[in-house]
Amino acid sequence: MPTRELAIQAFEVLRSFGSMHELSAGLLIGGKNVKFEQSRIKGMNLLICTPGRLLQHMNESEGFDASNLKVLVFDEVDRLLDMGFKDTIDQVMRNLPKQI
Repeated sequence: MPTRELAIQAFEVLRSFGSMHELSAGLLIGGKNVKFEQSRIKGMNLLICTPGRLLQHMNESEGFDASNLKVLVFDEVDRLLDMGFKDTIDQVMRNLPKQI
């Protein structure tokens, strides 16, 4: 399953029980309006993203800050690696704080 569809699927599952919690969630995927995502990203408690779109925001979104990040999950990372996302994942990892 391509990463975009996997992210949408994960986001829909989150939405199915998210109304029971006081969390805000965002979906960052290619093909969507980057400026709109940038305007909302700061207020999110949970982000579901494709690796490429996360890296794009890390590199291009002014004020993107991962210093408060506590957990990063790459769902189906084995598939992501099989699909050629190793370099992207490595770049994302290099953008993360060195210590928490």
